[in-house]
Amino acid sequence: MSDQHEGNFFYNIEKSAVITFVGILFLFSGAVIVTLIAPSMVDPTWTQPTSDYQVQMYEVADPHLYISAPLGGALQQVHHLKQGYSLLAFQESETIRIHAPPELDKYVSRKSDSNLKLTSELLLLREAPENDSSIQAFERKLQEEWQKAHPEANKEEKTEFIILDLYRPKQQEAFARAPSDTVLENWVDQNFTILDDSKQQQWHNPKGVIYVSNPVEYRITYFKTARGMGWKYDHKGEKVENLTVLQDAPLGFKSRQHLIAEGEHVFATEGCWYCHTDQTRTLIQDVVLNGSAAFPAPPSSANEYIYDTISFAGTRRIGPDISRVGIKRPSRDWHKAHFWAPKTASKGSIMPAFQHFFDFDPRGTSPYRPGVPNRKFEAVFQYLMTKGTRITPPTQAWWLGLDPIDTKAIIEGRKILP
Repeated sequence: MSDQHEGNFFYNIEKSAVITFVGILFLFSGAVIVTLIAPSMVDPTWTQPTSDYQVQMYEVADPHLYISAPLGGALQQVHHLKQGYSLLAFQESETIRIHAPPELDKYVSRKSDSNLKLTSELLLLREAPENDSSIQAFERKLQEEWQKAHPEANKEEKTEFIILDLYRPKQQEAFARAPSDTVLENWVDQNFTILDDSKQQQWHNPKGVIYVSNPVEYRITYFKTARGMGWKYDHKGEKVENLTVLQDAPLGFKSRQHLIAEGEHVFATEGCWYCHTDQTRTLIQDVVLNGSAAFPAPPSSANEYIYDTISFAGTRRIGPDISRVGIKRPSRDWHKAHFWAPKTASKGSIMPAFQHFFDFDPRGTSPYRPGVPNRKFEAVFQYLMTKGTRITPPTQAWWLGLDPIDTKAIIEGRKILP
């Protein structure tokens, strides 16, 4: 029978089809098996959020930090605080003292306290009101304590303290000043207590929390300019009533979460990925270049991209890789100079200038030269600052112990490549 079909064209086609079908079935089955089994064999920290800090940065801090800049003014950053949600700390230091009414004194972490007190009750600080008898008495007490601690000082000598007044606002949400160029947030994972009677939010975790330190209420003063309504921070000005006022003109604040997403879009549409990869490869030059002097960085892992909408792994590296740029280049000023004139900031660069990331200031009212960074710059800067940061708390070097190819051993000659 086999001789009968030998050389038969249609018989050979049928035989080939069966072999092809079996091969496809085998490959498909193998892919399914690998897909089901392989994830269980991978270190979970490489495919899931690495830490509570990483989750809280993206899900708690980013949506509640707002950024804007008044016309010709410096960058403004504001925390959006909510009753029963935002964790707050009121902490004294060498130069800062906090005056609180008796019912709020329990929330203050005095300079002598070893434990940081946190609360989700909405409280705020303000500059101490003038001619307040209780604050004057508080200041006299501080001076007496300082004199006792410094018996060698002249009796007429005084030390200057910044005195802040703690109070309870009437509203359920408020806005507080945040430091400029905030890339990382305050984090504590030991020696702290959350004073709430019960757990208010899932992320109020005893393993570690992000918190806002010494929130001073954000107030503004409006004024008219030739180009429209202007505004500036003023501790005696009007309070911001709600989130709508903060986001609408003329303030125009955008959350850091919104700007990061917009920056990812700018990175895509400007074609940055043509020249810059976003991937530390399993090559010695990559892990050494993107690590520190003492510890090579691990190759990029899945958990670094879990909050991205688009991943720009890339295939061509004409310019430097950006996967660790948030650690290597955290300076806002450096990025302003680099986008305005790349060759000035990075000698020999072939990167084109991105001066459309800046608005010109022909009136000369801005302290920045030669242009004022606009929203495109702010968006792409905030996006770049997520690269390599936020993996673990700032108290840890997240790549320690995560070098699967033993780069240091290879460099030191203790391991020989096959």
